[in-house]
Amino acid sequence: MNVKKIIKKLQTFQIFPHYWPAVFLLALACSMSAIANQFQGRLLERGTKNPIEQANIYLLPFKLKTVSDKKGVFQFENIPEISPDLEGELKLVVNMTNYLRLEKNLRADFFSSGVSDNSDFVFYLERESYNGSFETTILGQKSKKDASAKVLTQKEFLTVPGANGDPVKAVQNFPGVNRVNGLSSQVVIQGSAPEDTTYAIEGHKVPIIFHFGGLSSVVMPESVESVDYLSAGFGPEFSRVVGGIISLKTKTPDPGPRDSRGFYFIDNLKSGIQWEGRTPQGDGFLIAGRYSYVGLFLRQILKDQSDFNLTVAPEFADLTVLYSRKLNETDELKLTNVASRDIMEFLLKQPANSDPSVRGTFTNETSFVRFIPQWKRSWGDGSSLSLSAGLGQDKILIDIGQRYFRLNSYVGTLRGEWEKSFSSTWKSFVGVDNEYGRYQVALKLPNFRNEGGVRAPTSSNDTKEDAASGMTVNAGVYWKNELKNSEDSSWIWIPSLRADRLRQTHESLLSPRLTAKWLIDESFKWRYSIGQYYQRPSEQQGDSQFGNPQIKSGRARHWFAGFEKDFRGNSLMGWSLSSGYFRRDFDNLVVSSSAMMDREGVLVPENYNNTGKGLAHGVEFLLKGDFNPISGWLSYTLSRSTRQDPSHSEYVYPYDQTHNINLVVSYDFPRDYKLSGRYRFVTGNPLTPITGATFDADNDVYVPQRGDFYSQRLSAFQQLDLRLDKKFIADLDLYTVYIDIQNVLNSKNTESVNYSYDYSQRQDITGLPLLASFGFKGEF
Repeated sequence: MNVKKIIKKLQTFQIFPHYWPAVFLLALACSMSAIANQFQGRLLERGTKNPIEQANIYLLPFKLKTVSDKKGVFQFENIPEISPDLEGELKLVVNMTNYLRLEKNLRADFFSSGVSDNSDFVFYLERESYNGSFETTILGQKSKKDASAKVLTQKEFLTVPGANGDPVKAVQNFPGVNRVNGLSSQVVIQGSAPEDTTYAIEGHKVPIIFHFGGLSSVVMPESVESVDYLSAGFGPEFSRVVGGIISLKTKTPDPGPRDSRGFYFIDNLKSGIQWEGRTPQGDGFLIAGRYSYVGLFLRQILKDQSDFNLTVAPEFADLTVLYSRKLNETDELKLTNVASRDIMEFLLKQPANSDPSVRGTFTNETSFVRFIPQWKRSWGDGSSLSLSAGLGQDKILIDIGQRYFRLNSYVGTLRGEWEKSFSSTWKSFVGVDNEYGRYQVALKLPNFRNEGGVRAPTSSNDTKEDAASGMTVNAGVYWKNELKNSEDSSWIWIPSLRADRLRQTHESLLSPRLTAKWLIDESFKWRYSIGQYYQRPSEQQGDSQFGNPQIKSGRARHWFAGFEKDFRGNSLMGWSLSSGYFRRDFDNLVVSSSAMMDREGVLVPENYNNTGKGLAHGVEFLLKGDFNPISGWLSYTLSRSTRQDPSHSEYVYPYDQTHNINLVVSYDFPRDYKLSGRYRFVTGNPLTPITGATFDADNDVYVPQRGDFYSQRLSAFQQLDLRLDKKFIADLDLYTVYIDIQNVLNSKNTESVNYSYDYSQRQDITGLPLLASFGFKGEF
């Protein structure tokens, strides 16, 4: 109560004017008394400093109650007179779900100081658990514009066991994702080739999504809102690829109820920092960067390993800058900037046993920059329009002594989509997906012979040198519809048609696709998908020197049938199961050729043609369970992938893996300890046996003789990874100490084989031994 309120209340009485001086003094005295008998403060979450709203706050022994507002501010008024004998009994008590009980003793002089500034008294309420504290809160259902997509939100991939908080490593635990060799940065999907997978950020293609070694994705995990994994039967939004897509969507910068927040971390493999804030105008921004020095530690680990004839020195750096602005009620603007650089160096300690010409330093460098502006307008009638562009540069360098491959390209991509709901039973999408680029390439490489995955000595092959430049133009449009038989129908039909024009191969391609969904109830769903897909050849395959400028795009037909069942009912705890059968029929594939062809009247090597065929099919299972404090999932894939061409009958594809099992589990212990782990078992990759060798006197090397293609296998892969996190909570900060151990059992997994100079002896090359990283993370 203040002076004005007291005077206004007294004005309701009929008092003569000559009494007003006395009335004023009386009102002032009452006002001072009222101010002295109130208490105001602010309630924040301990560690994160986020305001806590709608908290019930009690003042004892008076049994007074108040509620905090959205800024965490609360106030008690009309507090009875506080006598000195209440000292020690005055308490502030807060009891709130998912938080520890707060009971704070107050001094009597707090109430006699005329408190009016809430910043003088701040109280911190501690959560029961802080595991996964730095995350984006995403309301509502997951955004799944593509029915085939498996979507992981930030809250999920930051806590998935065995992924170390990385979105792409979390995807690797999905069924259908093949395991690749230890230091590979590729993702292989459902028995396809590594080059059959497209990587994208905000829907725009980038050359890699994983840093070398597969240790982390090219964007800071806390900068990512979600990751989409699209496998067999994906929709028309993407094309020019027959395998699948891994697409990252960055978050819209928002520090929440605070003006800014961030974190930093440092461990023995890498370090980084992220800062997220809000401008005075209310625009959001985020800046994040990392640098890895893992090569320093791998050198030390591998230098005494007799199984390795090389030292490895990978390093990477990445930078992400985000900006978002709400232009008006209908328009939103977002700017995404991503830069990444990877260097992998191999230093041979001695010449390769099978090829004396191969020695010295090997360097592989990949870098890219992308600037992606995005604009979206939403109308109230269920329609929207979005436009985005991807502008940047890609650089790839492979240096093998006197041999090299250098590619420098400037790229531009354009995406747009108009969405319109015509009725409750019909929604339509019309979009464009275009690629533009100008490239310069210089290379000096031997004409590798790699039949059956066995490479002949490079010195036994002719070396070719070439330099070229050109332009890439690939235009695509698509039309997708979501149809229901009636408003309450349990069937949803999603027919779509995509058209592409490829300048490199001079092709105009049509890709019809269809998805049908049957929603038996809210917890049980079936899906069936079928579609046509194309993938253009690489620049090298279409090169006049190293390839064949007359080759065309490879084709694949996708089939998928599966279901999802949620057994949790109305509970947050319980089981969920998804399973499905996938099939990919490949034809017109680009394969190597040793034939000669007539090109403009000249007989030249064909190098490549479109005579390849193949089949990849299998069954997937994913069982997920959440029973706080324990959670996890079990994924299993049973599959087979084969290929054939005119010179070889059907053979097992080198990326075929019959069994692929991933078991991931995490347990939240009291006092903010968290233990997580992953166990993987994967059938060994196929390999072609060496049956003998012939001596090439001209080049002083032995040339291998190959047995049946991919008729043998490496030993099965198995690995156990563990991670332990411990959080320390202060009033104003959060700190995490962690240790992550890969290959806890120090399994000797064979990644490849090496042969003696005459191919008479074979040596298995094993993957990385036990590798531990330990570090510290602070949130501010």
